Amino acid sequence: MYEQFWKFTDMFVHFSDKERSSIREYLITRDVPKNHLLVDLGDISSEVFFINKGCVRFYYLTEAGEEITGFIFTENMFTGSHESFFSQTPSTQVLQTLEPCELVVLPYEGLQTLFDTVPKMNIFVRKLLEQRMSHAQKVVASLIMNKPEKRYTSMLELQPDLVNRIPQQVLATYLGITPVSLSRIRKRIMDQD
Repeated sequence: MYEQFWKFTDMFVHFSDKERSSIREYLITRDVPKNHLLVDLGDISSEVFFINKGCVRFYYLTEAGEEITGFIFTENMFTGSHESFFSQTPSTQVLQTLEPCELVVLPYEGLQTLFDTVPKMNIFVRKLLEQRMSHAQKVVASLIMNKPEKRYTSMLELQPDLVNRIPQQVLATYLGITPVSLSRIRKRIMDQD
């Protein structure tokens, strides 16, 4: 259950066996069903999640009650309501499973202890957040700079499996377009092939 987790952490920092043992004390494995809310709007997030298997999205709710998907997370990715988690304030986003998920969970209090007892954990989290910030900037830039068709083809290059894994409505909000526009884009691309 933890093999994928350690392969992932090794991309950022190499924990010794002793450090892994210390970290392992705070990790929890959890299987959750499809459409499960990991963090709801207004919750104070007490956990972050590494996805061994499954698909999770975070989304925002507009004043009109419309769900706008901010990101889709799949295997070998960390997810959470990071603003809420790190500041221990109410979440402004919802974190929901789109498929049954197998998760490795790290509670807030455990992470705080690990910051003191396993100094490399500070480096790991910093590098992980740097990666997330860089990726978030690319997503925002794409929404501002690229036309919808380019956003769709870029998504196909980076996360091609999403097309078959998530509902079209969710995919459309992730791309910043309507489901009707997404259908038209998909048809144009298929007609070109």
